[in-house]
Amino acid sequence: MRQSLIVLALFVTLSAGQFAAAQQFAFNTPAIDRWHYPFNGTPGRRPIFSTFGATGVAGFNDRDGEPLLAWDTGGQIPTGADPNTYAIQSIRVTLTADWFDGPDWPVDMTVDEWFTFDVNFDGMVNGDGIPRGEPNDTDGESNDDDPGRPIEMFGVGFGPTYTASTYTETSAYIGSINSPSAARDPFPFVFDPNGAMLHCEDSVRGNFNGPLGVTSFTPTPWAIGEPIGYTPGAQTIPFDVVFDIDLTQSDGRVRRYFQEQLAAGRVFVVVAGMANTVQMGSTSAFPVFFTKEGLTLDPLAKAGKLEIRLGPAADINGDGCVDLSDLAGLLSHFGATGASFADGDITGDGEVGLPDLAGLLAEFGAGDCG
Repeated sequence: MRQSLIVLALFVTLSAGQFAAAQQFAFNTPAIDRWHYPFNGTPGRRPIFSTFGATGVAGFNDRDGEPLLAWDTGGQIPTGADPNTYAIQSIRVTLTADWFDGPDWPVDMTVDEWFTFDVNFDGMVNGDGIPRGEPNDTDGESNDDDPGRPIEMFGVGFGPTYTASTYTETSAYIGSINSPSAARDPFPFVFDPNGAMLHCEDSVRGNFNGPLGVTSFTPTPWAIGEPIGYTPGAQTIPFDVVFDIDLTQSDGRVRRYFQEQLAAGRVFVVVAGMANTVQMGSTSAFPVFFTKEGLTLDPLAKAGKLEIRLGPAADINGDGCVDLSDLAGLLSHFGATGASFADGDITGDGEVGLPDLAGLLAEFGAGDCG
């Protein structure tokens, strides 16, 4: 036992400094910030983009105006590693909204049920005044409990035409456009309980998820944008809207999505809110954001920013702290071959051995251990 402790101490000494502690990364300029909208005549070149819905309007997706963004991360975060080794602690996206048309949209930080929109295309919500499912309900709709609509952020799915590596800012739009409803590519998505991707662009109409047995549904966004320093109806300067990603959603599949994207070197998100609009009406009723092409419009204009905090490399269970639970997990697989990062293979050689144990001990107590 004493000899083992001496050997461990030696490995700890030799490996000190090889395993990074928590780090913060900022990506201030997106590689892609494109208005994913059927009537965007200048894709990838517009100085602003907005998010709004078109529920109750035939021929359009429910989530109509969609800012779609991607950042290249490989210049700061090495690519190609086992996705599990990217110990993501937090992800924040910040968009800067303009003030030019006097934004007066209400702030809503709660998810709105799908049946609080115009489901039956009669031009109103809950026209019969009776909540959905109650006696004498004729339209299947309910009133929304609070004013406004949340600014929702989702993951980005691709196919059948595009992939994450082939899609560009100027790619041709695919989706509904004055026609029978068509799926978007790329599309906003959430995971179903089995890990399959659910299209969210028509979550009210209930399109595109039939093979998964899903029609109309209320997706839980990965983040809801929180306006900072915003005064509806009296705004005179740009203001930030902050999205903090809930990495725990879908049993950690949201975290895995971003881990896989860091391994590939490009991170995608899409803002797909459903603010109420009037065709050809004022843009004050929904959020409008600057793109990287719009920085000359206002001295305070900023492009979309991505911030990622990575925890210690030895945090094998992903809870943000290298502690006894990580040590116990590693020791339970000690000597294993064909091992994964979650088993304790910190070095990535497929085995759980002394170098991995030394690395964990060198970082013991690192991270947000409270």
